[in-house]
Amino acid sequence: MIKHITMRNATKVHVIYCHPSITSVTHDIKEAYLKGLNEKDIQYTITDLYESKFNTDISEKEYLRENNNIHCELSKDVQSEQEKINNADILTFIFPLFWMDAPSKLVGYFTRVFTKGFRYDHDDGRKAAMKKMKQTNFMISAGSGYEDLERDGKIKALETVFVKDRMSQKTEKCKMYFFCETTYNKEILLNNRRKYSKIAYEIGKNTI
Repeated sequence: MIKHITMRNATKVHVIYCHPSITSVTHDIKEAYLKGLNEKDIQYTITDLYESKFNTDISEKEYLRENNNIHCELSKDVQSEQEKINNADILTFIFPLFWMDAPSKLVGYFTRVFTKGFRYDHDDGRKAAMKKMKQTNFMISAGSGYEDLERDGKIKALETVFVKDRMSQKTEKCKMYFFCETTYNKEILLNNRRKYSKIAYEIGKNTI
């Protein structure tokens, strides 16, 4: 008797999701993306910043550690996130634009997790522990149309912040996906909700 064994794909994805509402288009995008990963049996972990109530406020001790080189042990929640990142090959951030930036919870996540010694080298020259990702995805929803964002220079600004700064030298390649017109006109919103779920599913399915 021949026993067939299906091997799970070796590539791992860590998803950082940030949105306060489960009725949002962004939530549908996240669910469809995960469905695509599951379709191809791609292993993943996920941090839902709202659901997990991740503390995104930097403490005074953490601030002094980063800026004055004063010793401070990293908290367990930060260590856990850093471990999830280093156990992954691909990072995927899924979030909406709030005032042309990531939600404050995601900004706080970068502040607390992308620390000195992890994202950045130690002051004494020891190298940062964060591995270089094979790929980083930014899946961003926005109320505005893409043409408006591009015309106003906001697409380039977002690329500067997230690609050229946050993930600079820490990813082999980076992709930004914009899911626009997700909040206003109800008819457009309904059509986009369906369309974007299909797109996000395909992105997940074709991650590798």
